[in-house]
Amino acid sequence: MKRSLLFVLSFVFAIGLYAQPPNDSCANAIAVNVGTTSFTTIGASTDGPAHPNNCTSSGSTPDSTFADVWYTFTPGFTGTVKWSLCGTADFDTKIVVYSPGSACPPTDEDLYACNEDGPSLCDVTSEAVFDVTAGETYLLRIGGYGDGSPGESGSGTFSLTEFTSTVPNDFCQDAISIGLVEDYAFSTVEAVTDGPDHPNNPCFGFGSITADADIWYVFTPDFDGFVNWSTCSTAAFDTRLAVYGPNASCPVEDGDLYSCNDDGQNCTSYTSSLNFEVQAGNSYLLRLGGYSGDQGQGTFSLTEIVPPVPPVNDLCAVPDTAYVISQAEADALEVIFEGTTLNGTFDNDTFTYPQCLTNQNGGEFSDVWYAFNTLGNTELEIRLAAVTEGAIFYADLYLDCNEQADTTAYPGSCLNTSADETYVTTTISGLPADSLDMWLHITTRLTSDPAGDFFFQIVGDNFVDAREASAVERLSVFPNPTTGGLSTVFSLKEASPVRTTVYNLLGEAVSSRQYGTLLSGQHTLAANLAELPSGIYILKLEAGDSARSVKFIKQ
Repeated sequence: MKRSLLFVLSFVFAIGLYAQPPNDSCANAIAVNVGTTSFTTIGASTDGPAHPNNCTSSGSTPDSTFADVWYTFTPGFTGTVKWSLCGTADFDTKIVVYSPGSACPPTDEDLYACNEDGPSLCDVTSEAVFDVTAGETYLLRIGGYGDGSPGESGSGTFSLTEFTSTVPNDFCQDAISIGLVEDYAFSTVEAVTDGPDHPNNPCFGFGSITADADIWYVFTPDFDGFVNWSTCSTAAFDTRLAVYGPNASCPVEDGDLYSCNDDGQNCTSYTSSLNFEVQAGNSYLLRLGGYSGDQGQGTFSLTEIVPPVPPVNDLCAVPDTAYVISQAEADALEVIFEGTTLNGTFDNDTFTYPQCLTNQNGGEFSDVWYAFNTLGNTELEIRLAAVTEGAIFYADLYLDCNEQADTTAYPGSCLNTSADETYVTTTISGLPADSLDMWLHITTRLTSDPAGDFFFQIVGDNFVDAREASAVERLSVFPNPTTGGLSTVFSLKEASPVRTTVYNLLGEAVSSRQYGTLLSGQHTLAANLAELPSGIYILKLEAGDSARSVKFIKQ
């Protein structure tokens, strides 16, 4: 009899222990105040929205807020609140705040603040800081990491406290005004994160979509030009840099992002460096934080620079010309196509990872482009060699600037060098018997590998006589830089119709002119570009079926 009674009591206790929490649904949210509150998500269901593009922790995939419970908070003050589960919960937590007036269930538009993993000392528990207005009611949601069962659930306590930061420029509205500086000391220790998330942005990849523990500065130059902002090898933690503007207001939004960097090229300890263009009188908000909760100390520099000039074929719109050569020419190295990814850029809105790049979880890149015709070869051999010691290159094919060649349809259409293999070859098959214009895209992943010089060859049974490959010779422009007047000097092997087009670094044509048919020999073409804004441009000269490009700077 005693055993039976003990069993019944144990069973009842177990049911009570894992019963559905009373605030399991948004509609039954429990009101809480400033102070410490005990909670449990054990036995809770998941009834809130997923918000897949927000609050993703390092190394994770987008997930829901699993087994959630709900609270409401109505502060008696206007200011800032810290909501913290840091080290006070026994599971991998996730917390979400919804704007005043949010209905149940809330929507993506109601999202006000959120956090999955707080600062590094919090491990996998959460902490969020958000602004509040006295008398407004905010909806609070606690859950666990996981996109469906088995997700994380557990128990613990959380605290709500009125927050005053000890870091003077912890918040965007408290940004410190600075000018050009070198070795400027900073610390993000004990800073909170108040800047926006940037999902789907290569500067904020690798599973962490923000700059944690961020501090703020504002820079208003008295000159037009370019500046470099750098913590490169001068900070003791994994930094992230973001620039907002021009003339962005606090709080900044994802769309205000102007320039950013996670891991600078050749920078130790995953520190950062970026260049951005400025105009006199405009203000630029500078945000310095860390990757995945990292905080620390160091120095940074903000210096005026002459910007590095990208390669002339930095954009797909103005590729260098390559062509198919014979195996004999390739073996004898009689013809090679040389290039570099040094100072190259990439468009993060259109960039597509090379299919042979195994880690496609973010990063920053430098890429260059070449155009060629297959000449009816159904198979082509690509030979790729790294010239700069330690540099790594990926080469893949495109059918046009926006369509990457599928490696299943064109086997062998992606290859890469490595530290151990500096010379690699591949045979591309599946090409049509008709002549096909294609683009060769050569990339360095700056986040992990150094850029540098390379050469490649395209080898086939049908090939071009190298002596007749291009009608344009010795293309140059002067003066460079220019304040307006620009002379283009070149030679033609044969009479050809000539056209020049000027592109900006977005690949947009800003000027174009037809010159009719010019005779063979040397020519000089004069143009007035005084109306162009200051910046870096590409002049593309087309002569019949041939084209060459050259970069110039307009001051």
